[in-house]
Amino acid sequence: MKIFRVLTTLFFAAALTGESLAIERRGGTESDYAEIQAFHDTSIQKFNAGDLEGSLADYLERLRVLHTKRTAITGRGEMRESWSKSFSSTATRPYLVSEIQEMELQGNGVGAWAYMVCRYASAVLDKTTGAIKGEVSNGRYIALMTKTEQGWKVLLDIDNGASGAAPDLADRLKKEVAK
Repeated sequence: MKIFRVLTTLFFAAALTGESLAIERRGGTESDYAEIQAFHDTSIQKFNAGDLEGSLADYLERLRVLHTKRTAITGRGEMRESWSKSFSSTATRPYLVSEIQEMELQGNGVGAWAYMVCRYASAVLDKTTGAIKGEVSNGRYIALMTKTEQGWKVLLDIDNGASGAAPDLADRLKKEVAK
């Protein structure tokens, strides 16, 4: 009975802080989820390295990006236009920390689809000093992906307006940047 109380307390503490004890998964195999995790991690690395074309290649040409504070973006051309100013700045660069909270996978091989619910923190960094310029934002997004012959690609990226949903990631971002 004591172990039950401890587990219940841990579960509710994690729920209240917004942190999960493990990534919630539905469908798929461990191998599938490892592949999706690797796609996610590589995408974040490309973004943080300022690799605009590599970042865009992670999206299907017919992509849609929906954000609560901005208009929708449709297609890689519009995304390139939206992101190019941030990626080409000589003074600053975008920086992102993201972690997957939940994944679901349907199907196998090419044509399979998956979604991820992720928490994030983002900031703009000074290219010379590496210091954060302005505020660190944090929240949650949802990505709907499909598996192509070239691997996983994002079809739909939705900022679900959960501003403030990842204060721990904002702290992590600040620590990473301070190194």
